[in-house]
Amino acid sequence: MGCFWKPSEELLKQEGVINTIVGYTGVPNTNEPPTYDTVCFSRNWVEGVRVIYDDDQITYPQLLNAFFESQEPKVVGSRQYASIIFPHNPEQEQLARQWLDDNVHIRRARDGLPARITQIEPLSPFYRAENYHQEYWQKTRPRVALLVVLTAIASGLLDSITPMVWQSQVHTVANAIALAGMIYVIAERKLDTKVVEFECGSE
Repeated sequence: MGCFWKPSEELLKQEGVINTIVGYTGVPNTNEPPTYDTVCFSRNWVEGVRVIYDDDQITYPQLLNAFFESQEPKVVGSRQYASIIFPHNPEQEQLARQWLDDNVHIRRARDGLPARITQIEPLSPFYRAENYHQEYWQKTRPRVALLVVLTAIASGLLDSITPMVWQSQVHTVANAIALAGMIYVIAERKLDTKVVEFECGSE
């Protein structure tokens, strides 16, 4: 499905979807949780999204339609970014196979992505990815916006309405907050390395 950041956000917008969790899956017999680095440099793991939904509001085939529209499997031959469905039970598997049969000749309107690239595999352990990957774009957009504002302030955006005696202090504070934010983001990636197996019903 490509990088899991965008699909997790787009699927969460669907009516009836309660939560999405990004993680690593696709390796049936493993007791060793992966890391983002091992996923990137291996040929086994898949970036995936665990979807928790209310089946009174959205059906499994509707969810598969949303999955197809939101995915971005741009790297040809990459298992990490492959388009794979992992059904949780025989009923879901039957519905997924029917969905593939019904859409085998369908191409996505915006870019011509064929539905036939999607595969079905048995459910395998799902490991919740590091926290900084969860709700990635929802957290990143306001951070970037804040950085842009702080950079503008540090460059003199408010000088016309700020007394001259305070201008230097305002610039310094804006620069300090921006720097602290960047340090936090770097530290988050370095220190937040916990990857745990996600069990059904644990969310």
